[in-house]
Amino acid sequence: MNILCNSIRRISVEGYDTSLRLEDVDEALRKHFASCGKIIHVFIPRNSDWTILCQYAFVYFNEEDEEKALRLDGSDMGGRILQIKSYPFHATYLNHVLDPMKEGLLKYQHTAKVTGYDNSLSLDIVRKEIEEYFSACGSFVYPHKTSARATKIKSYIYLDGQEAVDKALERSGGLNLVVTKVEPIPKTPEKTGYIPPRTTSTKFQRLLYSVFSNDINESLAVNNHTSHKPIETITGLVSKRTSLWETGWKEMFTQLALDIIQRKGWVMS
Repeated sequence: MNILCNSIRRISVEGYDTSLRLEDVDEALRKHFASCGKIIHVFIPRNSDWTILCQYAFVYFNEEDEEKALRLDGSDMGGRILQIKSYPFHATYLNHVLDPMKEGLLKYQHTAKVTGYDNSLSLDIVRKEIEEYFSACGSFVYPHKTSARATKIKSYIYLDGQEAVDKALERSGGLNLVVTKVEPIPKTPEKTGYIPPRTTSTKFQRLLYSVFSNDINESLAVNNHTSHKPIETITGLVSKRTSLWETGWKEMFTQLALDIIQRKGWVMS
């Protein structure tokens, strides 16, 4: 298998406030480096109890944007001075800090978007190709209609833990297959006396609707949605398609199912 030069670069960031919530540090880093180009992924290690953040975070960019990110070394983020260095995938000099932070048996399953395959191939061939190349634990591949009414294939791979993410990002660019984005870990509500219901952005709802629309249409057409229970059909389908169902998002997907039913004008039974 001929692997081309890797197209993604990794930098290490030190100096941020490790007493903050992971979600807050993640958001701050994305804003701080937004001017450098497209951010592929942000990784902030934490201990096995998920209570202590590592002093180092890692931000991943396309190769052409790395130099711009490195120029921010010594810049201020939230009143703290950041130390920013290139940290290649083969580097090991931070292992003494990172090893105690490695994930245990409980690993978060990441979703990454992939492009670069031949759109004339069948969905099954694309699925097999990207899963094998990136050593993914699964994938979701579906046809998408563009604004010009052309059909393009969209694909996502599922990666079991950060180590799998790093391996996939290291291989990005080989065989023209490119990881363009690793979806951020969903935010969790702050622990207060009252925890509001989990909500999701309109943009993310549109993404989910787009991803599952074709399967939902086919499933409900087969099951005759007027005589069965469409909400159970939809949420059951989604639960088999994504690990997000297992991470406390059941209520959100149920609401998404209701939204789809309303848009389609389907009848609830």
